[in-house]
This record gives sequence, structure tokens and C-alpha cells, in this order.
Amino acid sequence: FEKKKFMMLTGASGDGKSSLVYAGVVPNARAGLFKAKYNNWAIADFRPERSPLDNLAKSLNQYFNFESSDALKKELSYGFSSLINIYKKSSLYIDTEGKDWKEADDAKKKLLKRKASNLLIIADQFEEFFTNTENYNNGIASVESQTVIHLLLETAKAALTEDLPIYIICTMRSDYIGQCAAFRGLPEYIGFSQFFV
Repeated sequence: FEKKKFMMLTGASGDGKSSLVYAGVVPNARAGLFKAKYNNWAIADFRPERSPLDNLAKSLNQYFNFESSDALKKELSYGFSSLINIYKKSSLYIDTEGKDWKEADDAKKKLLKRKASNLLIIADQFEEFFTNTENYNNGIASVESQTVIHLLLETAKAALTEDLPIYIICTMRSDYIGQCAAFRGLPEYIGFSQFFV
């Protein structure tokens, strides 16, 4: 998970997938037990429910401070690299090659370090991408569902390529693995980093 930036946590219903994340991964991350760039962790968790992009935007906006989650939602829909761009422009990220950092005195650098955070996105109960007809109907995924899943996959891919401290965990009932084929690239990612409870 630390190296791959993405993990699909699967298991039977009631097997404790969410508990493993919220009572295991999250406190361990905050306690500094993962090798990550910053000491702080921004935890953005959401459930797809019937409006996955709305829910993702609401969860992220507590850290990115757009005027509204709708404004962030609009920004996220501009392209699959949009979340990476938003993170890099935020106070969560320090561009050590940038002008702000290079011209900062020690006090300013200390302040920037205090604000900096790794970003952990948790898509809990990922099977809701399939169980709600608004997201998936007759074997076809909605445009909004595709947008969110491709956004997550591209974010994980860019985080890996650019060595950014962004991590994504999805929890899903294992009986929905077959439906993941509806999303281009998702089965490969599940094969790349899956943990079975």
C-alpha cells in the first residue's frame, strides 16, 4: 500500500473491511507508522451512494477550501489529472523546487511544513458503484461513476509516477469483483494491489 499508493480491500459482507481501515490503517497512519512524506494526514473518506462525485467533492473540500463543494466538483470534472493539480496547488503540498519554498525564511518553512499533509482517500463500500441503479444499470456504468473511478485511478497512477504522498483505499464486497470490468483499467488495478480479508 505504501509503495503502490492504491489498495482494493475485499472480503465477504460483514468481514470487517471498514473496521480494518478506520481502526487499523487510519490510526497507524496518524501515528507515523507508514513511510510517507509528511507527518500530517488529511483523511478524505466517502461512500459512493447515489452521487459519488458529490460525495467525493464534499469529503475533499474540508481540506481544499473551495467556496463550495459544488465548485470543487466542477474542478474535479475537468480531467482525470485535476485532483493531482488541486493537491499540488493546496497548502497540503510543499513544492521544494518552487519559488515560495526557495525564498521562504526558516519561520515560513516551518509554517509550510506544519500545514503539509499526506492525502488518504477512502472509498468505503465501493460496491455501491454497482448496487445503486443511478451508478450502474444493465451492466453499464453511469458517466458520473466512470468519472470518479477514472479520477481515483489516474490520481493513484500520477502519485506513483511523481512520488506524491496521495494514497487511495477502496473497500468492496468480494462478490462484486466481476462487475469491475465495466470500468476500464479497474480490474488491472485490483490485480496490482488487492488485499483480501
